[in-house]
Amino acid sequence: MKIQNTLQFKIINPNKHKAKSINTTMRQYRKCVNFYLHEIAKGTPLVDIYLLAKQQYNLQTGLIQTARDVAKEQYNSYKNNSDNPWFPHFKGLMTMRYDHRSISFKESDGHFQWWANISTVNGRVKVPITSCSEYIQKLKDNRFNTVQLKYKKGEFYLNVIFEEERTIPKNKDFKHFIGVDRGSHNNIAVAVVQNKKGRILESKFFPAKQMIEKRRRYMVLRQQLGQKKLLKEIRKSKDRERNYVRDVNHKISAEIIRVASKYPNSVIVLENLKGIRKHMNFGKQGNGKGHSWPFLLLEEMIVYKAHRNSIAVRRVYPRGTSSVCKNCFGDVRRSPSILAVCESCKKKYNADWLGAVNITRRFFYYMSKNLGISESCPKQGKDDFAGSAIASNPFKDLIHHGLLARPIGI
Repeated sequence: MKIQNTLQFKIINPNKHKAKSINTTMRQYRKCVNFYLHEIAKGTPLVDIYLLAKQQYNLQTGLIQTARDVAKEQYNSYKNNSDNPWFPHFKGLMTMRYDHRSISFKESDGHFQWWANISTVNGRVKVPITSCSEYIQKLKDNRFNTVQLKYKKGEFYLNVIFEEERTIPKNKDFKHFIGVDRGSHNNIAVAVVQNKKGRILESKFFPAKQMIEKRRRYMVLRQQLGQKKLLKEIRKSKDRERNYVRDVNHKISAEIIRVASKYPNSVIVLENLKGIRKHMNFGKQGNGKGHSWPFLLLEEMIVYKAHRNSIAVRRVYPRGTSSVCKNCFGDVRRSPSILAVCESCKKKYNADWLGAVNITRRFFYYMSKNLGISESCPKQGKDDFAGSAIASNPFKDLIHHGLLARPIGI
């Protein structure tokens, strides 16, 4: 399987002429992408759009073609997403996509070790970039796939994207299963490692207490700044909170991958939480906690780090994973806190831990019914109903409230 690995390099203090050339090119590129979008929507053939764009925009051929690719991707995404009523249209300095024709990297013996030779509306400009000894060989071999030129807070950055081959285990090869339950109130995430027989090998908790307190303080700070009409400070506090959230998710995802890497032929099993916020209504304060925590960001970090380390990822239907007892398979009643108690055997559980265990057991059921293909992200079957938390028992014993769920496509 081919995976993408992105390395970010910063353009170091370009002079005014070079910065202006890059700035102007980014604006021309944005206009070209918007031109393609509106012409594609009219049904104009791509060949005719290319000839018109070549006449109107002073861009290198490779940039016009990557602008076409970006526009096609954005238009197809718009057409395939019925929930999005807004036609794509870009403003400001848009991220540019470069290929081998438009950018190259050179090593130098001078003060700066690495330089990027970038195509602009004023010809090629040569700018120094930050270098990293770990990835020097990749730049030397010129093995990158594409490069994204981005502008952020007064600085230009190059995101160099490499493609690497990784061997991801198939369904038949799985030996260890890491169920991950995500939340925002008690634990940000709980990871539980099980083997094929369902034996618990390891558990890892990531409490949410510190995160909740940190974000509460940010909210209070913004309220105080709002009373003083300090809008710039409010934006800065939002940026700091966003950076804090990304840092927390990076650390959690890295630790989950570290745990999974200890076990051969492992698979990480996640809940498919797409659209979960549509049915979330816990009051103003509860919704503020639930709606603001980025579940998808943590999932994306887990997925790309897992694939980079040759670990498979699967997703299962999320409902009811904390409502089945691990011991007797009876109904579990959850208190307002994290405590969950089985109504039959009275066994007590940490509800998030129980959810992580049953996420894996639901995937066991998917595998037992052959409800997926053996790729890294299979699409579960649409005609068979599944979702039972326990795979080893007869189907009639698995009828628990909310657990007869149709698998969701991955």
